[in-house]
Amino acid sequence: MVLLKSVLVAVGAASALAQSSASASASASASGSSCNPLKTSGCAPDTALGSSFAESFNSQPQHFSKPDAATGQINYTDSGMSMTISKRYDNPSLKSDFYLMFGKIEVEFKAAPGQGIVSSFYLQSDDLDEIDLEWTGGDVTQFQSNYFSKGNTTTFDRGEFHGVDAPQDTFHNYTIDWAMDKTVWSLDGSAVRTLANDSSQGYPQSPMYLMMGCWAGGDSSNAAGTIEWAGGLTDYTKAPFSMYVKRVIVTDYSSGDQYSYNGQDGTWESIEAKNGEVYGRYEKAQSEFSALAEGQTVSSSSTSSATSSASSSASSSSSASSSASASSSASASASASKSSASSSSSSSTSSAESSTASSSSSTSSAESSTASSLSSSALSSSNTASTISSSAASSSSVSELSSATTSISGSAVSTSNTISSRSSTLATSTISSSSSSSSSSHSVLINSSNAVQSLQMRLSPLLAALAFLI
Repeated sequence: MVLLKSVLVAVGAASALAQSSASASASASASGSSCNPLKTSGCAPDTALGSSFAESFNSQPQHFSKPDAATGQINYTDSGMSMTISKRYDNPSLKSDFYLMFGKIEVEFKAAPGQGIVSSFYLQSDDLDEIDLEWTGGDVTQFQSNYFSKGNTTTFDRGEFHGVDAPQDTFHNYTIDWAMDKTVWSLDGSAVRTLANDSSQGYPQSPMYLMMGCWAGGDSSNAAGTIEWAGGLTDYTKAPFSMYVKRVIVTDYSSGDQYSYNGQDGTWESIEAKNGEVYGRYEKAQSEFSALAEGQTVSSSSTSSATSSASSSASSSSSASSSASASSSASASASASKSSASSSSSSSTSSAESSTASSSSSTSSAESSTASSLSSSALSSSNTASTISSSAASSSSVSELSSATTSISGSAVSTSNTISSRSSTLATSTISSSSSSSSSSHSVLINSSNAVQSLQMRLSPLLAALAFLI
């Protein structure tokens, strides 16, 4: 009798823990980047641009949207778009609905002022390749270029600084020409940096989406290295801080509808273009980009409806951007330290932050597996309960009942341990989510309510049988 009461208490505790875990999981989410094809199989293909367009941001853009985690103001006017940080934790940003497989992007841009405020315009892939343009609000004479390969942040000498006149007061054309053999960063049509594809620290070479936005790298909750890189602590009493985008030109060097990974090495040779060819429209893309930069239109089924208005408002200085050539070499910079940014960081954070998000996503997968294990344990408990009910109905011997009770005890302990394990995993995911500053395009909701419901349904006969026997 004492043993049966102990088992009943244990099973009741397991059920209560399951309810608590389900309640916590319903409210927990992990902010993360899309599926990393180098770590997870079965990732969905990336939507390819496969064309060229220009966007003037006079109204809600066709090819860009605000990520769910992004906050802050985004306004569209006849003179372009403004992104504004009005208070702490604002991080206005936009993400493209397409990917490029090599290509060229140009932005007519004015950076946000303010110590610790970071303006960003960059390309990033699902496997954490990245090519950056960044501006810090306390620096009125320079902008930064940087890159990452497969999320590698073990060294911090990839960034470079480049001189620019009044980046917060004057619109300038900034260009990233990401080709198969090299990447060239340009300012107002003149190359300021060239990265060859044989870099010892890797070379970005997988499909990338486009991000733009601003965030407070100088927030007091961030790591000391991040605050220092951003130019110091942010004084929110001096808000608002706004960056401006007058126009963006984008062209894809590859053709097709989708880009997908064949294998997990992340090389450009492993990328497959559905109904197209990797690097199959390089020459056409150059022609289209030049036409758009000169205010002309291009014919394409995928071209943004904003192309016409963007072209008509394009400045004559943009035409020079297509003549960017190679120059400069890599020098030391601490700019990659932004990867340690925490809760105030926005979707315009670095690869290391996206790696944190990917860890959260992986944790979610582990939680799903644990939930399956939980259902299996519940099923085992249910089967055992049936055995006890049958034994009670037929006046089973004490030895049989004792054996069944032992089986229940083990199953209850197994169930309790399984749920405890899931609860621990959930706590880890929640902590990871709250400490991560990444603001990617979607949130992963951790939800095990079905598994918990299954457990409770299967425990009910067991509890009834035990109550009857007591």
